Amino acid sequence: MIHRNVVLSGLLAMACVGVLQAADDADLTETDPQELATKAWLALKAGDHEQVSEITTQCFEEFGNEAVKQQKESGEEISKDNAHSFPELNSVGTCLFILAESLSQQGKDEKSQATLQKLITDFPECHCENKEGYYWKPALAAEKRLAEAPEKSG
Repeated sequence: MIHRNVVLSGLLAMACVGVLQAADDADLTETDPQELATKAWLALKAGDHEQVSEITTQCFEEFGNEAVKQQKESGEEISKDNAHSFPELNSVGTCLFILAESLSQQGKDEKSQATLQKLITDFPECHCENKEGYYWKPALAAEKRLAEAPEKSG
């Protein structure tokens, strides 16, 4: 009888350890901000505007505060050489750029332009890495898009 209780206690302890390890593994698989930006690009390419909006919302909810903090408190000039050190800022800014493009593709030009302006105002130092590994600044691209936008008629 004692032997059976010891065996059962051991099995229960092993099960608890397994649950705790699974919980630790879950903590390690938190959302990666760069992964969200990549998913947003893929959704845009697929024309899935609803998914672009959902991903952008998720990116802001999870990383918006940190992005604002990185933009305001970086204490150093953000360049292509250190841009990788600001993943939340880069991802939030990039998702804004992608959302603006999505809105534009849907004919929602005013919302698109407002989104571009938010990017320029709030996250001017964000960088986006392209497939070749080069960084570009979505805020500069946003400024160009706004400059090329047709004037609203009154």
